[in-house]
Amino acid sequence: MATTTKAKPKKVKSEPKKTPSAREAMTDEAVKKALKKLSGWAHKNDTLEKTFAFDSYLAGLAFATTVGTLAEGFDHHPDMVVKWRKVTVSFTTHDADSKVTATDFKVAEAIDALPYKPKG
Repeated sequence: MATTTKAKPKKVKSEPKKTPSAREAMTDEAVKKALKKLSGWAHKNDTLEKTFAFDSYLAGLAFATTVGTLAEGFDHHPDMVVKWRKVTVSFTTHDADSKVTATDFKVAEAIDALPYKPKG
């Protein structure tokens, strides 16, 4: 006695929705909208930038080290300038022709959530 099996219908693969990658350059409009969610960050020369002030040089240095460690976790590293009682953090995404991306904003949000209390 022969058995027959029914053929399973082939699954049709639908095209995934095209959403912007976290590492694609954002439009100026999207950058302006995203900046409203951050305090003290600015969009300058295709970078996302903020300067943090501290009561001492060592507090700024500790902050910079923490930012570097946090950024490593995101695999997205800022440029930082450490000066006396000030640290300037700036992001741009090299993979996006050195423009600002959603990844820059994600890391900036994480930095703002750190428990450091910058000076006024």
